[in-house]
Amino acid sequence: MKIAIILGLLLAAATAFAGGGTEPVPAVAQAPAKGDFALRRLSSEDLAGLVGQPDLYLIDVRTAEEYRAGAIPSALNIPYDVIQDHLPTQDRQARIVVYCRSGNRSGRAKATLEALGFRNVNNFGAVGNWRDKLIVR
Repeated sequence: MKIAIILGLLLAAATAFAGGGTEPVPAVAQAPAKGDFALRRLSSEDLAGLVGQPDLYLIDVRTAEEYRAGAIPSALNIPYDVIQDHLPTQDRQARIVVYCRSGNRSGRAKATLEALGFRNVNNFGAVGNWRDKLIVR
């Protein structure tokens, strides 16, 4: 009986940790509202709807060499390892999207910015998720 209870608790905890797995992620045809901006992964279409907007800071956190080889239009280059010293804005409520080659460095940049008090940071992940043309710098 104790084993069944323990297994039940472990299963419940694993399901909760994995996000429950019972509710589908809604498809969004337009850019997410400011309140849910940092809560989910943006699609290429979502980001395309945001690119060029004055209230968005799109940050490529790769090296300068990677950035020059091809970047999403309107992206600024601030490598992830210096982003804490070269903030894109002082506005802690600003919309910020970070991306890199694979999603690893952008995940670190997102965590760094959130630790500094930024609340609307989204990790787009890999530059390869972008389905439009890249700008060679």
